[in-house]
Amino acid sequence: MKIKELFILFFSILTLVSCNKNRFEIQTDDINLDVKIEHFERDLMNVDTANIEQSIADLRSVYGDFFTRYVTNVIMIGSPDSSNFSPRLKAFVSDSMVVEVYKESQLVFADISDIQKEINDAFKYIKYYFPDKKIPRVAMHISGFNQSIVATDEVLSISIDNYLGADYILYKDIVYDYQLYNMTRSKVALDIILGYLMSEFPFDNNGRLLNGILSRGKILYLQSVFMPERNEADLMGYSQDQLEWCVQNEKNMWTTVMENKHLYETSQIICAKYLNPAPFTAYFPDDSPGQAGIWLGLQIVKSYMDNNTDVTLPQLVAENDYQKILEESNYKP
Repeated sequence: MKIKELFILFFSILTLVSCNKNRFEIQTDDINLDVKIEHFERDLMNVDTANIEQSIADLRSVYGDFFTRYVTNVIMIGSPDSSNFSPRLKAFVSDSMVVEVYKESQLVFADISDIQKEINDAFKYIKYYFPDKKIPRVAMHISGFNQSIVATDEVLSISIDNYLGADYILYKDIVYDYQLYNMTRSKVALDIILGYLMSEFPFDNNGRLLNGILSRGKILYLQSVFMPERNEADLMGYSQDQLEWCVQNEKNMWTTVMENKHLYETSQIICAKYLNPAPFTAYFPDDSPGQAGIWLGLQIVKSYMDNNTDVTLPQLVAENDYQKILEESNYKP
């Protein structure tokens, strides 16, 4: 190959890379932020049961409203102010199943430096683009396989007993097979940031399907910016095969939505079939992944941002005219 041809090829590659560069990419090393993950699960499970009242007071002092939310709504042993709270807490931390799950979680999450770095970098992005947003304290807890994310005004915590690995023996009797793929350590950082974004930028879950897929699409678009090392399969909780299915069937899925006249549907039952976790997405073939409606929403938002390069991230968040986003996206799968 001639030198001139080599130069042209090299220039073309540079141009292609430049065009695909994330316009929101920043140098996170320049931002002063250090989010340390707090081990609430250790503080809880190591309480001094011989001096339980003082232990409860210490936990309330350190974790504030989060402790109250946790014991009331997650492990559901009642208010810390109730007369029978102490024996119930003792019973929880002494329960053989809880102890077993806790021990397993300490093996899986013995070293969380990688998780800590990833969420810290993501929060640096958030601090840069949304300087008025409060960065929460981040913690880990065990819930007895209950809700994964607990968010208060001060603390965002994740239930690590939901991420012990797809082959963890206790899962087989309590969850569906399609859920196992995402019950792994690699999902923790993703779900922490997703939990934060969904608490700070609530999605439209009470309107038309269009509103639902685009509001969720906006959240995932933000997450893709804040976690640039993660690919689209990671964001959706898909395998590469599931993502490839969506890519290959994008036009057919969109045609199905339009032909069924579902885009402006307000029925929560219909909308849920496109948006909620499931083994596959109803109205699409059985080999489709669940929540494919959200994936379509992400593609529309990506198209909107690609075709409107003057739109900032705060402007995207503030734009709740979903018909406008659709029209200005020029989305044509």
